[in-house]
Amino acid sequence: MAIPYRRVERWAEILNPLKGFKTEKQLVEHRFDPLTGSSTVIAPGRFEYVKRLFQSDFQLLEKAVTEARDSCPFCPENIHEKTPKFPSSLIPEGRVEVGESTIFPGLFAHMEFNAIAVLSRGHRLEPRDFAPERILNVFRGGIRYLKAVHRAYPDVKFAAFVGNYLPPAGSSIFHPHVQILASDQPLLFLKQLHEASRGYAEQHSSNFWLKLLEEESHGERYVGSTGSVKWLTPFAPMRTFEVWGIDEKASSLLELDDESLRSIADGLARVLACYSEGGFSCFNFILYSGPLGEDASGYFRAALRIALRFGYRQPFINDVWGLQSCLMEGESYESPEEVAKRLRKYF
Repeated sequence: MAIPYRRVERWAEILNPLKGFKTEKQLVEHRFDPLTGSSTVIAPGRFEYVKRLFQSDFQLLEKAVTEARDSCPFCPENIHEKTPKFPSSLIPEGRVEVGESTIFPGLFAHMEFNAIAVLSRGHRLEPRDFAPERILNVFRGGIRYLKAVHRAYPDVKFAAFVGNYLPPAGSSIFHPHVQILASDQPLLFLKQLHEASRGYAEQHSSNFWLKLLEEESHGERYVGSTGSVKWLTPFAPMRTFEVWGIDEKASSLLELDDESLRSIADGLARVLACYSEGGFSCFNFILYSGPLGEDASGYFRAALRIALRFGYRQPFINDVWGLQSCLMEGESYESPEEVAKRLRKYF
């Protein structure tokens, strides 16, 4: 049975003052996620109009970054004095260090297990500077931390890497870093995704994610592959320039071997290179999977999702408004098919 791709087209009609009050019709697509049914609004072709809001004022950004440099706790001269350590029972060395990456507990925990992974020694990076090796070292160290947590606390089954780059994306510190969250309580997004994936497998006797890759691999939303990871733009994105990377092999973060981690890091770096070329510097990403320590191979696959946020510029406007924060509706200013077209040259 083919995956259902449901969309409803509607038209908004205005008398446009920018065109002498001539009648203008604008296409609005309501799309529905084929697994969860969550809805999103696609405003195809609007991206060029709002593009400037996604682009940062680099002079303003550089000034803010420079002013924060001396007090930054994540810079090499401060990191060992101003960041916490893990209990020796969990991480005997106190911190995990892999290449340029240093991993330590969050000073103010968002979850009972909350680590911070500093990406680089450099205080300021462009997205294009998130080189695969830097990202890979964060993933390597983060998986080492999660394995230690799961050994000590087997009930901790839900985890995710969360990247928030620059203040518009929710980061309070300019220095590039990634949050690693873990709990025995399922994060809402993961809970919904796991339940929907299990339901699909029970109903159709197949893994939705492998079926999705099979159907999308030659379609207009397919971007390319890096090793065992295939990259595509989702049919019903929740954010603008949203991209997914799905590992064909692993269902759990703890199952990701070095080859898979390298494939994920490579693909993420390619997407960020595309962002950089467009003048975009603010983004969020998550790396997530099925429950830790469980065999979820029949219904799930580990994956990464990344999307743009508005840039660092005045006047400071947040791209998440009431439609998303209160009405829980996704929104994208460009069609995923057009985004995939732009991304392909990087793969």
